[in-house]
Amino acid sequence: MSQHPFLLAESDHQIQIPAGACQTTAFAADQLSYYLALVTGHQFPVREAAGDIRLEVAGEASQATEDDYGVQVSPEGILLWGRDAASVLFAVYDFLETYAGCRWLSEFEGGEIIPRRTDLTIPLGGYSRRPVFTHRAFTNYPGIDERTVQMVDWMAKNRFNRFMVFANVAGAWERYREVLKPHLALRGMKVEMGHHSFKYWLPPEEYFEQHPEWFAVVDGERSTRGQVCTSNPEVAREMASNLCAFLTENPEVDMVGLWPNDGYGWCECEQCRALEPQRTSTLYPPHAVRTETYFCFANEVARLVAQEHPDRRLSTLAYVNYVEPPSVALEPNISVCYAPFQHCYKHPLEAPAECVRPNARYAQMLAPWRERVTGELYLFAYWMMIDMCSLPYRMEETLAVDLPRLAELGVDGYVMEFKPEEWGTYGRNAHLIGRLSWDANTEVAAFNQELDESLYGPAASEMGAFAKAFVADYVQPGPCVHHYALEHTRRATEGLLRPAMEHLGRALAAACTGEKRHMQAVERTRVGVDLLLRFGEWQRAYAEAQSAEGPKGAVLVQRVASLAEELVAWIDTQAKSGAMDAPRAISTIRSWTQRLQRQASE
Repeated sequence: MSQHPFLLAESDHQIQIPAGACQTTAFAADQLSYYLALVTGHQFPVREAAGDIRLEVAGEASQATEDDYGVQVSPEGILLWGRDAASVLFAVYDFLETYAGCRWLSEFEGGEIIPRRTDLTIPLGGYSRRPVFTHRAFTNYPGIDERTVQMVDWMAKNRFNRFMVFANVAGAWERYREVLKPHLALRGMKVEMGHHSFKYWLPPEEYFEQHPEWFAVVDGERSTRGQVCTSNPEVAREMASNLCAFLTENPEVDMVGLWPNDGYGWCECEQCRALEPQRTSTLYPPHAVRTETYFCFANEVARLVAQEHPDRRLSTLAYVNYVEPPSVALEPNISVCYAPFQHCYKHPLEAPAECVRPNARYAQMLAPWRERVTGELYLFAYWMMIDMCSLPYRMEETLAVDLPRLAELGVDGYVMEFKPEEWGTYGRNAHLIGRLSWDANTEVAAFNQELDESLYGPAASEMGAFAKAFVADYVQPGPCVHHYALEHTRRATEGLLRPAMEHLGRALAAACTGEKRHMQAVERTRVGVDLLLRFGEWQRAYAEAQSAEGPKGAVLVQRVASLAEELVAWIDTQAKSGAMDAPRAISTIRSWTQRLQRQASE
């Protein structure tokens, strides 16, 4: 038997798929044929007849766990196998990345990189992959459009496997069915309907007039501003009925979210207050803990849903004043999405003593949650930093510590919001999370170098030096940074960032010798640094105005307002840079400024 490597830079290879293959397996074969043709310049026909490149769904015959896949190369041919059709597609993309050098960048980063290879030889042997996390999901925030379709394509190529449709956005489900559904189905990706959803399953505009008793008592009266009345058994029955109807109509959805509306507003009626002791939440004072209230209600809905749909699951949320583990056992068809909302980006969850955020407390609660959840326990992960006003920040080292540790604690995965507008600022996190989801031992420095070479081309070295200087001078000596925090920007001065900016300037010059995509990627970073410096100037004025009184205070408040409008005007000019979510940044700037003006006038 010949031991020579398998040569693909020839024109007589065929791709074999099983007879009657599903659309995802057929799509995997088409993708392999398409990209191999781009790489080698030769055609690779797809046939149901015998061929020397085989795609195979291993199914129950395999000893692999969910999403496992692999590649086996012999002198006679190449076998790409997966536990299911989606895993076969993952095997195709991994094979193209490993042996052909393809790099799956998103459209928001200039698009994928497909090299031309005239000597594509595949060494004998092979490998198999097993995921660190089985639940690897993104969710739209806020809407669904053609950019979401591009995101789904990127997700599959980077081996993410789920998409959660955001129930809290009006029209999101309709847009999913119109725009996104065929693209997810083609790739064999799983679909869930979730997020803050009480008002989706019990819409106040439909029910409140006839059934005000189904809604929470807030400040002494029934209101649509809060949650539902969880002590009323009719509420559980009606929600379960609506959930079951939805699941019957949408068989592709394997899990639906029964999440409270965002915020607080739990019912204060006598029956609801009797559901659990009135004790203050340790993480979210002055609110009372509502874990038992919520999860007893979720259990009842889950039992009712299981009667009609025993194969489907309910996702629940551990969040704000219901993040503490309950004492009640959870129904087997309940999964829990754990949301460490107030955590620090600078430090890992098992944080050092100097971390002033509640990271350590969130980490301590994971073990008891794991004990109580027989279904999936996954994270609502804020790693894409959508509430950071697109301000640049680096947290790769934190991710490299947190993800393997979360796996050790029994966490099954995560779901993340993302915004295409700021992918140029935070997309790096998604790439690293995807890598860590399959290889917990990923070394950050090597990963960064590899990604920098793809993103920045001839500017990669200077961009790597920029990142090191930015982390050393801005991130590491700086304060804890978390959701909605802007105060950290007060440290952002040209003097502090000068070493990083010098590398950035050299990177801009080096990028001129590369492709357009390289210059655009470096330019997005430059825009981000400029945004940070401008925020810093505005925030320093803000802090000064807060501490001043009398006529001087009034003058300083006016200066803050002027700087805010200058910043808003500049952001408008950069709205399409790919580095920022301009509307969100502008809204935050104006909200902070108006609050300062109100305080000064009181």
